[in-house]
Amino acid sequence: MNYSTFKALHSKKSFFVLANCWDVLSARIYEKAGYKALGTSSSALSATNNVKDGENITFYTVLHNAQNILKVVKIPLSVDMEKGYSSRVTDIVDNVIKLADIGCSGINIEDSQISGSLQSPTNFSRIISLIKSTLLAKGFPHFVLNARTDTYLSPYCHDKLTETMARASVYKSAGADCLFVPGLSNLNEIREISDEIALPLNILNLPNISNIDDLQLAGVNRFSLGNSVFDEMLAYLEKSINRTIHNKNYASHYSHDPLNLLFN
Repeated sequence: MNYSTFKALHSKKSFFVLANCWDVLSARIYEKAGYKALGTSSSALSATNNVKDGENITFYTVLHNAQNILKVVKIPLSVDMEKGYSSRVTDIVDNVIKLADIGCSGINIEDSQISGSLQSPTNFSRIISLIKSTLLAKGFPHFVLNARTDTYLSPYCHDKLTETMARASVYKSAGADCLFVPGLSNLNEIREISDEIALPLNILNLPNISNIDDLQLAGVNRFSLGNSVFDEMLAYLEKSINRTIHNKNYASHYSHDPLNLLFN
């Protein structure tokens, strides 16, 4: 049921906020708050495993984390696949199918390389095409394939606006269901891209974004929280621990509203 539910959220005429979680507890809190869908954050999951973001965790870690989350939530879960966790296209496809098999509703996969440069649109579209055709052959027609382009993050991409729109067209033809453009935040550029491309547009939460109503009016369809909530939580944890080790007021750790978490 979640496959079709998640797919239905992705439309040029709709808007939703994707809550990015990193473990079972964060997923349950988001669901309890009323979010419609979840996505994992590779940055947050990497940090909890004491490594930097950038495929320094294994696909097994990603898969096991998704399995645990799916045991306790009812809303759709999409997984951050980074670059696919393999240099072999067949392995990348197998990884996606493993996620679909356990009940995930989608993935995002990026066109950047370890060096920071971008794969050619042709090469990346081949990956998208093979993933999509395999999903269809395996009976997952509603699984959402979110193509992430790092045109706005790569120092090697100079005409970011034009390149983004060009890649959107190629990726859609290959079978992508949504275009994810992290780093994009200028409302005029958002509007121009959204008006030009046929895919729903996904952007990432950034410090200079304060009004999601403006984003929706500009043509954003999916707004991802990314690692922002995890980073905020981690900053609070560090501040709180450093405060009490100096002032010795450990009772202050209880100066919060009662926790209302239900455990299965």
